[in-house]
Amino acid sequence: MTRNIEDRLRDAFTAGAELVSPESLAPVASPAAVQPRRGLRGLPILAAAAVAVVLTAVALVANLIAVPAPVSNPAPHAADGNEALRGLAARIARLPDDQGAYWYRSMLNNSLIRVRAGGRTFNAKLSSVSVLWLPRDPKDPVQTQNGAPILSPATPADEHAWRAAGSPGKVQRVCTSGTSAAVCVKLPMLAKDTACQYTRDVAPVRGFGATVLGGYTVAQILALPADEKGLREWLRAEAAKKDKGPTQPLEEVIADSRFLLSKPLRPAVRATVLRLLAELPTTAVRGVVKDPLSREGLAVDFDKGKRYFREFGEDDEVIEDHTTVLDPATGEILAEVTKAGEDTVGLPKGQTVDSQTWTPTTGWTDDRPERPRNCRRL
Repeated sequence: MTRNIEDRLRDAFTAGAELVSPESLAPVASPAAVQPRRGLRGLPILAAAAVAVVLTAVALVANLIAVPAPVSNPAPHAADGNEALRGLAARIARLPDDQGAYWYRSMLNNSLIRVRAGGRTFNAKLSSVSVLWLPRDPKDPVQTQNGAPILSPATPADEHAWRAAGSPGKVQRVCTSGTSAAVCVKLPMLAKDTACQYTRDVAPVRGFGATVLGGYTVAQILALPADEKGLREWLRAEAAKKDKGPTQPLEEVIADSRFLLSKPLRPAVRATVLRLLAELPTTAVRGVVKDPLSREGLAVDFDKGKRYFREFGEDDEVIEDHTTVLDPATGEILAEVTKAGEDTVGLPKGQTVDSQTWTPTTGWTDDRPERPRNCRRL
């Protein structure tokens, strides 16, 4: 399935930027394998006018918040098949439940796009930081915050090309044939102004704060059964509610549980999810890797045997390669990384095109969110 630039820009506005219809982290059903044809995967496409507003409103700065890479817990040794995933599940099942008034998540989002300026074509990186505060007590406010996306040359070679083009303040997106001019707009590069948006509401009914758990409450997520039978039954019941019906294969029902890994699960429940996923033919452990913050983790492909596509530059069908990097100590997500599964113009096979990286501060805490300064409330 093809992902266009609107989908990737939406990823950059992860935490409630209403200008782009805030992203929902609803349960992501494992999509069916697709035929190599044009199509769209993910959230609904942004209206062209909305995209134009966002892109012209985006304030960009030269330096994103830097998060130092911490010393990692020892990563597990890769084993044959999915034994490393089962071993990880066995270890974290013994961990105590986390305590704290809030579940805090800070995430770095990066997306690669193709641009043109001064007769030169090169890659640029769209980066943003999003922050989420989810309370254990529903009487406390949910707070989301996101800074302005930053567009910058992706590599030193790309920066050289940009400077050779005269270091223009705006660059032209390179688009697939047939893309409307209203969508294929010029983008500001390294703008000096900054922008910040946030939401803060008790039991929000709209925006990212209302959808981050996929329609569930923190209490419901924390109450999920930790035994395999109980979790299977819960997954089946939820599938039936979503019109997938009782005839959906159990394998697909279990595959859908992967969306839970991004939620504040109790360790025992996370272990059960990993055990269930480890039994699927669509799950493949790839061994120990380093995430975008250089932390070691266990790389897992939850889409083995499936093919997805995206747009990049003028190519409307570039094969994607998906990897989830798990913390070897807790089983929580360190990063989700999408790489090119084939070569195309400006994008060699194996190069990262999208990444969402959870920072080391993510987790339960007794700290409470303060209203951010110099930040517009939505």
